[in-house]
Amino acid sequence: MKKNIIAYLLLSSMFVSEGLATWMGNDHQKSNFDFLPSVLNTTDSISSITLWGESVIFTRNDSVIASETDSASFDLVYAETPSNLDSKMMGQATYDTASATLYYANNGKLYSINTEKKSSPKALVIEGVTNVRHDFENSSIACRNWRYKERDTVKIYNPAIANGGTRIYFSAEMEGGMGGRDIWFIDKIEGKSNKWSKPQNVSRLGLAANDTTSAPTNNINSAKDEDHPFLENDSTLVFSSNRKAKFAGWNLFSAEIKEGAKADLYACDNINSDGDEIAYVKTKRSAYVLSNRDGKDNIFCPYMYAVAKDDAELLADVTVKEPTEEVANDGKEIAENKQNSLTLEKGENAYTLYFKFNEDVMIENYGKEIDEIVAYINNSPKSKFSIFGHTDHIGSQSYNQNLSLKRAKRIYDLLVEKGINKKQLKYKGFGSSQPKVKDAVSEEDLQKNRRVEIIRVGK
Repeated sequence: MKKNIIAYLLLSSMFVSEGLATWMGNDHQKSNFDFLPSVLNTTDSISSITLWGESVIFTRNDSVIASETDSASFDLVYAETPSNLDSKMMGQATYDTASATLYYANNGKLYSINTEKKSSPKALVIEGVTNVRHDFENSSIACRNWRYKERDTVKIYNPAIANGGTRIYFSAEMEGGMGGRDIWFIDKIEGKSNKWSKPQNVSRLGLAANDTTSAPTNNINSAKDEDHPFLENDSTLVFSSNRKAKFAGWNLFSAEIKEGAKADLYACDNINSDGDEIAYVKTKRSAYVLSNRDGKDNIFCPYMYAVAKDDAELLADVTVKEPTEEVANDGKEIAENKQNSLTLEKGENAYTLYFKFNEDVMIENYGKEIDEIVAYINNSPKSKFSIFGHTDHIGSQSYNQNLSLKRAKRIYDLLVEKGINKKQLKYKGFGSSQPKVKDAVSEEDLQKNRRVEIIRVGK
């Protein structure tokens, strides 16, 4: 049994240190993750999500916000917003780190801007799309060889850089497509400043760029809509599509970029849902999805949860020692009899319960409040709920991790006792990594961090 506990703790360490690389490569480990709302979400919807090096940039309320992966979890935390980005960069953008060049779409055109220089955005010149010229025909006043310039008619959206900055994938609806909006790509013309090749449909790989009639060579694009491309290692395309699938609406698909490729639902548990999965980005440590699965467009990220067939046995064997010399930052000893009577907190689709110092026992009976939570869950039989346990910062990291897990498990067991379907519930302990009050010193603030949150995470 002790070997099982050690193995469990080692696996937990692997998840944190190796991130999504480990998670995405092992079916058993994938089953221990769920995509849940980011702590950066608010009541306002998010309109786009973009990768900027290892930072994740998103737009909300006409503001561009930069964030990075939290060192203690897979979630996001705020970082400094780049000063030379503004609300003009709406929708998905893409960043070429080598040349410090940002590419983005605005009003259906692609633009580039060097983020290290004080320069204005430049519109990309694309063969067959930009500044197309035609001969005057059937005109008695036109001289021979006179030509006129046609206004751009193709609308381009949601670019994704690839191949070391020499290729851009994007979505558009144009002649030669499979139907609806498709994924296309353009290549940078060598020796030509800001000039790019004629767009080619990604489902016509191996064919000439001007061949719009031959049968497709793969099924990446379909008769429905494809949008929001994202490249993994320049070889795999992840995109959103509303084609028929296991889930209704928009789902994330992936496919190798080659002839004969088959696009499949993205091979990751819980990344697709009954809502619409709009866009996807992946950093070295984690992956993030823009989805409306909770009723509005928000960012969702992977959380490891601890429901397993041997969980009860594992938890029962964990010996929790009371911390020695538990002293707060102000030098005053924390005593168990100094408890604050915090009432249950209720937020939008969430409840918070508070626990006694160094225990998995709630500071109040919460009888009526628990009944309210049970009624709320019973009124949403198709929804799923996550139970997150937290502690204050007193004690070692491993100690607090175990204590937070025991607190979450205590609420999980209580809800199951009251008739809640286990399939609706998942639980996880965060230890002291996500305090409600950062740098807590007073007993009142420390008590606010000893909590369990019950969050509705799906319809």
